[in-house]
Amino acid sequence: MARLTLTALPYTPQRFRCGRVRGFGHPQLVTFLQSLPALGSLPDDANLTVYREHPNLVREVCLPPELGLPWACMVVKRFGWRGSQHYLASPFKRSRALKAYRTACHLLAYGLHTPLPLGVCEERRWGFVQYNVYATAAVADVVTLQQYCALLPDGPSGLEEVMRLVAAYTRRMHDSGLWHRDLVSSNLLLTGPPGHRQVYLVDLNRARRLPYVPAVLRAMDLARLGWREWLPQFCALYSAGRFSATRLLWMMHLYGRWRTWRWHMRRVLKPLRVRLRL
Repeated sequence: MARLTLTALPYTPQRFRCGRVRGFGHPQLVTFLQSLPALGSLPDDANLTVYREHPNLVREVCLPPELGLPWACMVVKRFGWRGSQHYLASPFKRSRALKAYRTACHLLAYGLHTPLPLGVCEERRWGFVQYNVYATAAVADVVTLQQYCALLPDGPSGLEEVMRLVAAYTRRMHDSGLWHRDLVSSNLLLTGPPGHRQVYLVDLNRARRLPYVPAVLRAMDLARLGWREWLPQFCALYSAGRFSATRLLWMMHLYGRWRTWRWHMRRVLKPLRVRLRL
């Protein structure tokens, strides 16, 4: 990870430790990162965007202008818990904030766009993660792939360009050995005008790095995009003569049916999980 970090980032990360809080990030942001756990909640500003509030808190935070950084704002993500079992397992795992930071460095090292990671910090008590935060530079004027597909502001030609970009990005991501595991359309961001668009990938804390990503895992990732009527065209663009588009499409449909069945089972079991507090 150190080699990828040093080669991929435009700065040398500085480590810090203050009591039980430890982390690393941009040298000029260390003091700010150290102060986050003491705030109780992230800084609030009605003029800035709140992306999510439960179970993770994700919002923009203004950076002090006296720091002289090229970013006016950064996005801070404070990870919460979806269930007690995740908290109980935390001593045996890296925090989700650290996973996201490492994955971002991996993407940048392979020339793939993701918001620039600026820092990460975590607080543990007896090994249990009490608090973990991941901070990135804010990307201006973005729209999620989900929003773009719902509106189609540029018509069929714009959609074709976006599909080519997403296919090329996801293929390069998988070729680099990264299995995202949460590749939904809201986690892909588009920025720039038609003809000059770029794709950014976010929500990196579930990703896994593998020596090789086989076709079945690629299909599991791509099936989450939910492009029903455009799937055959997208599979052909993604395959690019390297894979069987028909076989890839078949695996995506199979995985989609399994996810639907799992969703129905979770709905049936949810009342029991609530009663058992799982």
